[in-house]
Amino acid sequence: MGWDMLLNEAMEFNSRFSSSETKILVAGVGGAGCNTVNTLSALNLIGVDLLAINTDRISLERSGANKKLLLGKRFVNGQSTSGNIELGELIAESSIQEINQMLEGYDIIFVLAGLGGGSGGGIGPVVAQQAKRNKKSLVVSIVTLPFKAEGKRKMDIAKLSLEKFYQNSNTVIVLENDRLLNIVPNLPLEKAFKIMDYLVSDIIHNISEAINKPSMIHIDFADLMKIMKNGGTSTVMYGEGEINSIPELVSDTLKNKFYNVDHTTAEGALINIVTGPHMSLSMMNELVERLTEGMDEDSEKKVGIRIEEDLSTKVRVTAIFTNVKYLGMTREVSLVKEEAFSDIDSVFP
Repeated sequence: MGWDMLLNEAMEFNSRFSSSETKILVAGVGGAGCNTVNTLSALNLIGVDLLAINTDRISLERSGANKKLLLGKRFVNGQSTSGNIELGELIAESSIQEINQMLEGYDIIFVLAGLGGGSGGGIGPVVAQQAKRNKKSLVVSIVTLPFKAEGKRKMDIAKLSLEKFYQNSNTVIVLENDRLLNIVPNLPLEKAFKIMDYLVSDIIHNISEAINKPSMIHIDFADLMKIMKNGGTSTVMYGEGEINSIPELVSDTLKNKFYNVDHTTAEGALINIVTGPHMSLSMMNELVERLTEGMDEDSEKKVGIRIEEDLSTKVRVTAIFTNVKYLGMTREVSLVKEEAFSDIDSVFP
């Protein structure tokens, strides 16, 4: 068979996607975690269950989650933990059976929490701990650190909670609220926080679609487990551009980060590319090579590609780097411009 004939047959071949759906649970813990779950509920993700966990009865009643768990009735009577991390942990430890019932039967469990308070910081690590009891499940915790302006005590509490998340998760994706000061300093407070909610939602949205949607190069649960099982500190970066401007796309992607880490120290990289039908093999290769340039040759790398006809020449990249080195909190200026969020009203009316 000549190369021309082989190429023609390959171009006409329609592959069939066959995979059992990966079961995903997103557990939002405390006020910040439950807010993100509310954002996710509007996306109608396929194969994703949403669980809201809180001690605040009113907040929980307003949640858009399809599963809800009110904890600490005899401790706080439907009120908040008032930032008491020890109380939050006590409440969680007294509700192990209820928590476990909510976590059974899932392949991937995302635990979302804002750190520095009692519910997210106290209950969250216990939820992650119980989720990790099932050795077959992948536990990915996504946590946000408070603003420096909120004081040293709150940051110290957040760091204590963060360490417990590390102990009880396969990987922890950390986001700094202070990064919002660089990206959208003049945006109203409520909308600025919604951007962080949307960022976390987008992480989960991209991972769930990469696993459960038909793709040209597919990322499955085994790939995700291999990269993230012992992922330590992880970070996520996003980029969007044109296929004829790969260097600019990579530069923007690597500089738009919500946690100050050196991605070249990563031991694993999961790169999901969504693009139109015009990307060539050489373009894909250049994109991946530039994104992972500087990483150790022995590091694990997995690439997924999904074609969406309406994107034409556009490219969207989600890059997750695992086991990265933390460089400390700084106030570097990001390339993400506030104008990029000028239409935030259309997303969050």
